Amino acid sequence: MCGISPCPLLSEVKRRLPQREATVLDDMAGPSPPSLFVGRYGYPNVRVGPTVSWVQGSEGEPTTSGDPADLFGQPLEEVAARHANLVTGGRTMAADTQGEPNQVLEATQIIAMSSGAVDMELDFDRPVPIGGAPSFDTMSTPLGPSGDLASVEVVSHASISRKVDSVANETDLLAKDAMGELTSSGIGESHISRILSSGLLGKEGKRKLVPTRWGITATDDTLSKQCWARVRDLPSMDKCMVFEASYLDNRFHVIIAPGTWAFQMLEAWCQGSVWGASGNVLDDSEEMEPRSEYANSITGAYYAARLAVLEHMEDIGRSGSCMVWRDIGPGYWAPVGVWLIRETVRNAMKSKPTIFDTLSEAVSYLAARVSSPEEAKRSWFANRGRQTTLDSF
Repeated sequence: MCGISPCPLLSEVKRRLPQREATVLDDMAGPSPPSLFVGRYGYPNVRVGPTVSWVQGSEGEPTTSGDPADLFGQPLEEVAARHANLVTGGRTMAADTQGEPNQVLEATQIIAMSSGAVDMELDFDRPVPIGGAPSFDTMSTPLGPSGDLASVEVVSHASISRKVDSVANETDLLAKDAMGELTSSGIGESHISRILSSGLLGKEGKRKLVPTRWGITATDDTLSKQCWARVRDLPSMDKCMVFEASYLDNRFHVIIAPGTWAFQMLEAWCQGSVWGASGNVLDDSEEMEPRSEYANSITGAYYAARLAVLEHMEDIGRSGSCMVWRDIGPGYWAPVGVWLIRETVRNAMKSKPTIFDTLSEAVSYLAARVSSPEEAKRSWFANRGRQTTLDSF
C-alpha cells in the first residue's frame, strides 16, 4: 500500500509474532487442518493447492483447525501465529475444472470435503523459505509461506460426511441450492466455502474453481439471502434493541428495529489504528431486499455481519431492520479475516440487549458509545426511521 521496502507496517507485525528460526523445505509431511487456498490473481488461471502445518501440536495435530472460528476468543498473537505456521503448496491451473483431473486438484478437493485433519506429503519444485512473516488479507486468514508443487499425496483417511459426499457428487444441483442443503445439515460456512472454492458445487459443465477471497463472500452472501427469504414474512419486532460485543479491539454495536428489512453497516478505523489513521467512516446499505451490487466500501465484512443478524432474527422468529457499527482500534494490528466479524456479531446477538421504545433513543444510546457520534446520528439508517410509512396511518 505504501510502496516502502521493507514495509514498516509488516515489519511491526513480524516483531509482534513469535520468532522461529529461518529454514528451507524441499519437501514436507504433515496434517492439513483441513485448509486450502485458491488465488485470484490471473483469473481464470489461478493458483490452487493444499495448506499444511509444518509445526504440529503435541498430538501430531495441526496447530489450527479448518474452521478459523474455532480460534474465537484467542489473543491476536495466537491467531496470527497459528496461521503463520501453515505452508501452502500450489500449482497454476484453469478455473474450469472440467478438464483432465490432476493430482494437485484431486488432493485439494479431498481436503475441501474433509471435516477433519488430513495427512499430506508435499514435494516442492524448489526450496521454500520458512520462518518469515505471513501475508495478511482483510477477507481470509493470514497466509504463511508458499511454494510450487512438484507432487502431492494424501496419506491418511479423510473424514467426509455422507451429506458432503452426496452434494459434491450431485451434478444436477445449483451451487446455491447445494449450499442451502449443506448449511441445513449443520455444515459451517468455512467448510462450505472450501467446497465451493475447490470447484465441487454446481451443475455438470458449470463447476469452476472459486478464489478463496470470493468464495468466502459468496458463501456469506448466499446463506444470508436464503435466511432473509425465511425471515421477511415473520412478524415484525415491536421494540428497538441494541446489542454489543468486542473482540481483538473490534467493537460492535448492533441496532435491531421494527419495520421492513433494511440493513446498514458502518465501519471506522479509529485514530491510532495501524491499518488506517484517518478516522473516516465507511458504510454500505440495502433496503427492502438484499443488495445485488457488491458492497464496495465495507466489502466482505458486510455480508458476514448481515448473515449473523439474519440468523438471530430467524432464531427469535421476528423480522425487522438493522444497523451495525464497527469500531476498529489500535489493538487490531493484523487483520485475520471476516470470520472475526461473523463470530463477534453472533456473540453480540447472544448478549442481553438494551431495549428502547423508539429508534431515535437507540441511535442516541449507540452514538454515545462509538467513535463518531455525529456520523451515527447522520447515518442513513437513523434518518430513514424518521420517514413516514404506511404503518403510521
